[in-house]
Amino acid sequence: AGHSKWHNTRFRKAKQDAVKNAAATRFSAAIRAAVAAGNELAVDDAISRAKQAGVTKDVIDRAVERSRNRGSLQEVLYEGTLGGGVIVLVEALTDNPRKTAPPLRHLFKEAGGALGASGSASWAFERRGVLLYEEPPTDALLEAAIDAGADDVTAA
Repeated sequence: AGHSKWHNTRFRKAKQDAVKNAAATRFSAAIRAAVAAGNELAVDDAISRAKQAGVTKDVIDRAVERSRNRGSLQEVLYEGTLGGGVIVLVEALTDNPRKTAPPLRHLFKEAGGALGASGSASWAFERRGVLLYEEPPTDALLEAAIDAGADDVTAA
């Protein structure tokens, strides 16, 4: 009385499923990293190791497809304030803005501030422009920037 075969089976099955899911997660991460690196040899190797470990074709295909679709990065602007009323704009390059915001919110909170809504800090700034160059600036380049109306010229 009170004994059930399923009651005993579910614990054994849960343990087996946990091992199987851990392997699938580990190999999915390896496949995504190889696809992100753009190395086809590494992708083939990761897929063959996953198949040897018993990872299903569906999981492998999902990992490859997800990493190929994530190739597009987007630029996001976060605005907020820090302690003492300092206004901050943060430009970030991310593949998923929903995963970028929480760590930034935490950093703002640690600094005694808050991450604000769109437009809460950008009103105080005016985008002028940025010049990026590979080689050290020459005097002619600096003079041209100043003549074009640059407020500040610094060498990084």
